[in-house]
Amino acid sequence: MGRRLDRVVTVLARQTETTATGNKRNTGELEMLTVPASYEPLSDGERWRAGAVEQKADARFVLRYSARAAAITSEHVLRIDGVDWEITGTKEIGRRRWVEITALKSQ
Repeated sequence: MGRRLDRVVTVLARQTETTATGNKRNTGELEMLTVPASYEPLSDGERWRAGAVEQKADARFVLRYSARAAAITSEHVLRIDGVDWEITGTKEIGRRRWVEITALKSQ
């Protein structure tokens, strides 16, 4: 399966601190990984089947497998072309061949 990795994405880890009142506060992001990726917007049919018809900016990103790519979770942020995407899911494709990330463009 040939993939066209024609985009560059950066995965960011959210940094938090605990305030004096015990609440967590976001203090920024730390770059975890910058890699080539493919980008494919999800079709209307895929969004409808997922029950997310209102989400117009859903997309699928595919990265080459690595231990760091496999560690990506919904706690991370995906940045492409200066725009942040909320990661909604990840899965391994093939036997340690690719990592697929589904994401929603942040508002």
